[in-house]
Amino acid sequence: MNTRATNASRPTGFSGETVRALASTLLLLGLIGDRRVR
Repeated sequence: MNTRATNASRPTGFSGETVRALASTLLLLGLIGDRRVR
């Protein structure tokens, strides 16, 4: 409920959060891949 209100009022903040989440997920996947390779 609160997320929708914040998204409607701050689209830029929402996009920034999504980019941050994607970056974090990519980093985690990369670390997992390195561990698997090793």
